[in-house]
Amino acid sequence: MGNAAVKRAAEVRGLVAALAQAGVSEDKVEVTGVRLASNANLLGRSQSVEITLSVTVEPGQLPAALGILSDQSSVSLDTLEWVYETFEASIPLTARAIGKARRKAEAIATAAGVRITGIADLSDSWSMPSPRPVPAPDMMVAGRAMAAASGPLDLGMEFSSSTQISVHVTVDFEVAALEEGESSDVPA
Repeated sequence: MGNAAVKRAAEVRGLVAALAQAGVSEDKVEVTGVRLASNANLLGRSQSVEITLSVTVEPGQLPAALGILSDQSSVSLDTLEWVYETFEASIPLTARAIGKARRKAEAIATAAGVRITGIADLSDSWSMPSPRPVPAPDMMVAGRAMAAASGPLDLGMEFSSSTQISVHVTVDFEVAALEEGESSDVPA
């Protein structure tokens, strides 16, 4: 495996260096797998080494990174995955959901002739769909042709993306009977 492994390692080093020039630091490139194969037959011996990488880039770095990847003769892109920071986005959404739950509980309490005195239990959960698009096998071939014809990859459009986050809130309110003089009238 010596010659094939040395050659493939040199290609990975070159790719990492090219990505670094585009602003993608070395710590954003991770080796996630290595596959070695050797085959001996009457005509000789063949060796192959496949190294699987995961490259993490910011949205603004994506066009340059795709251009660099497509310009490499022995690179194939298997998956392009968008990752969103959903925890931070879920915080104001959860607060709004709790406010809505409180307003609804107050309306129900008023209709039932009781009042809310506190919260006994509260929990929330949030989720978002996580699609994993898989490019067509010939996508990188078309990308290489584009890169060769025009230099850095330019798709002629801005990259934008959106996602949907679902928030589920469960609130158990404490209630008490109305005190003397409190109204239980339900607003019209």
